Amino acid sequence: MVHVRTVLDILALVTGLLGTAPLFFHLNRIPQFVFLAALAFVIVTAWKGVPPLRGWRATVITGVFFFYYALQFSRDNLVEPAANLLVVLLSIRLAGEKIPRNYLQIYALSLFALAASSAFSLSGAFLGYLALLLLSIAVSLVLLTFFTVDSRLSLTRRGLRRVASVAAAMPAASAPLILLFFVILPRPQFPLWDFLSPAGEKVAGLSDRVEPGSAASVGEVASPVLRARSEKLPRKDLYWRGVVLNTPQGNAWIRTEIPGREGPPPKGVVMVRQTVFPETTASPWLIALDAPWSVSGVRSGKSADLVFRKRRSSGGRLKYDTVSAAHGVIETKEGVDRDFYLKLPEKVSPRVLSLAGSIARQGGSDSVRLSRLEGYFQSAGLRYATRDLPRSADPLDEFLFERKAGHCEFFASSFAVLLRAAGVPSRLVGGYYGGEYNELGGYYLVTESMAHAWVEVFLEGRGWVRRDPSIYAVNFSRERDGKRRGLVATVRLIADSMSYYWNQTVITYDLDKQLRMVRATGSALRTLSLPSGVRRAGIPLLIAGLLLAVFLVCAKRKWGSREQRVVRKFLRIVGKRYPHISISPSTGLLELAERTGDPRVRRFADIRYGALYRDRKLSEREFSLLEDITRAFAASRETVRDIERTSGTSH
Repeated sequence: MVHVRTVLDILALVTGLLGTAPLFFHLNRIPQFVFLAALAFVIVTAWKGVPPLRGWRATVITGVFFFYYALQFSRDNLVEPAANLLVVLLSIRLAGEKIPRNYLQIYALSLFALAASSAFSLSGAFLGYLALLLLSIAVSLVLLTFFTVDSRLSLTRRGLRRVASVAAAMPAASAPLILLFFVILPRPQFPLWDFLSPAGEKVAGLSDRVEPGSAASVGEVASPVLRARSEKLPRKDLYWRGVVLNTPQGNAWIRTEIPGREGPPPKGVVMVRQTVFPETTASPWLIALDAPWSVSGVRSGKSADLVFRKRRSSGGRLKYDTVSAAHGVIETKEGVDRDFYLKLPEKVSPRVLSLAGSIARQGGSDSVRLSRLEGYFQSAGLRYATRDLPRSADPLDEFLFERKAGHCEFFASSFAVLLRAAGVPSRLVGGYYGGEYNELGGYYLVTESMAHAWVEVFLEGRGWVRRDPSIYAVNFSRERDGKRRGLVATVRLIADSMSYYWNQTVITYDLDKQLRMVRATGSALRTLSLPSGVRRAGIPLLIAGLLLAVFLVCAKRKWGSREQRVVRKFLRIVGKRYPHISISPSTGLLELAERTGDPRVRRFADIRYGALYRDRKLSEREFSLLEDITRAFAASRETVRDIERTSGTSH
């Protein structure tokens, strides 16, 4: 036997954990500490018998925290203080006295806490937390109804299992309705979390500044940047373009907006279409395969150098469609401002200028000079590295002539500076290189570890041509391309595909998808056609099916189970034997035995309720005894003892 109160206390703790877990790491230190302290207090209370938090102490603590977080509310800061306050209130209730009202408050606060977590992150795990939380609350509510009747009630393990199964059926039965509402309920153009999502929770995103030598090492983070549904492409074409950096500033490169526009999309080039699902980011740049020519599905502005920028900051997830020409050349209708694209940093080392001068003095076109510089990078013995990077006052000089080791920023920056010093217009491009193609989902996964920088060189008659000097590193293929896929990576891709489908079907389900679904459904219904034989037989079969269903329902109500049939027959006979006693469907057998004073009625009731109260079905021998009692009572010639002797059972 298990006390209902004990089970309710355990379920209250589980409910609080399920509601707080996805929100915990987004909280401030104070609510985190309060929640953990409340959990420890609950354990001590159960183990040592310490009285719970109650009365004026709980009220004072609640008031202090309420006013503390109320003062933090503002127009630009709504979610964070609300989430912190929710968890604090939940912690106080968990540590407090357990009465029916407080149980209900724990359930409500847990649901609100889980809902608040969706403003920070709405991953596929949210659905799992929600399902478990609803199950826990459903079981708790069923047990709470017993608890309010008798606070000292105990149940057998079998009884608890039956309560759990019945309670679990409630959220399961509501799942189809929830799914229907999700599909048909109107969608706002901008989801609620777009403007409620805290800005501080966004990932860093693509930087609009490249500064070689600013750090001694660069960590490789495997967190996702975007997922792009696209055809499978050669790895050499997997340059994901983000921002163009065209102005040197000290040792750094920054972006300056320039007037003009690029030419039309190239003719005779296969255009690659992608649907991009970016992660939440503070970066305004829209990333697509190099070079993107159009972006749709999100409000954006297009710069002259084919950089797309969001016109509206979004705290939630979004998706957009792009069309790119992945051949590495951006044709221009007009020339470029050579003075602007030949501007050098304020300080360039003599060795760098000497190397550029030697390339320029040999003469030739810009293409020839570019080839000479590529030849130098191929023969210089440069290595790709992310540790022990140059950090002197002139990191490019140290990279080219002394350490000869650095990452893509060193390669791209030095390459662009040398080109400009040799009289060839150039600019840096920041983005990502590579991507893992997920065969399950048919999309590319691009992570932070794939962040990359390369160079675009302007050549007369061709336009801006992509060049990646990092490929000339002696170990580039091993560092960037040589990673083998093991079991862990395969499992990670499977998990990522689940996250992708979650984002695609749930997070980015918007009004546009609703309208497309309605149009597709309407079109399918208009063109729906059945074979002639099916159409002729359809109506008779439908009518026959409906009649069969009605018959089965009526039969079930009329006949019922074997036990129900035996009880109904017995009650009819008792009614005939005692016509002065009013017998209704709600009349219990024990009540009937008291009113009639008949030992046979008492014996019938004892046998049936003996099994019912023990939470088991009637045995075959008990069924036989009930049927014998019914027959004997109808004949009115046999006693109960005669019936028991005839059945061969003594009680």
